[in-house]
Amino acid sequence: MQSEPKMVLVVRTDLGMGKGKIAAQVAHAAVAAVLAGPHGPVFESWLGAGQPKVVLKIADEDGLAALCAQAAEAGLPVRVIRDAGRTQVASGTATCCAIGPALPADVDPVTSALGLL
Repeated sequence: MQSEPKMVLVVRTDLGMGKGKIAAQVAHAAVAAVLAGPHGPVFESWLGAGQPKVVLKIADEDGLAALCAQAAEAGLPVRVIRDAGRTQVASGTATCCAIGPALPADVDPVTSALGLL
């Protein structure tokens, strides 16, 4: 259903992260977003709908930073994940972000230009 809230996870493609690393990073982002809230009606609807998520790609750190700023400016919940540096990328590297959960009418204008990962 198109009007159900969703969480959008956006991953940098310039870091060369392996599939497992990407999975871990988007999991960190999803958990961080849920813990941070807000936990109002949109969040409750998202939970009830099965926690829909979509994973998109972005070219680099500048693109990720600009996207996160745009989402925050639109009033959307945003969580950026910075890696601990234990495996594939340097400590502090911004690897991905979570936007939402939010209604498609709110999140799609910010993310619709991005392709699926």
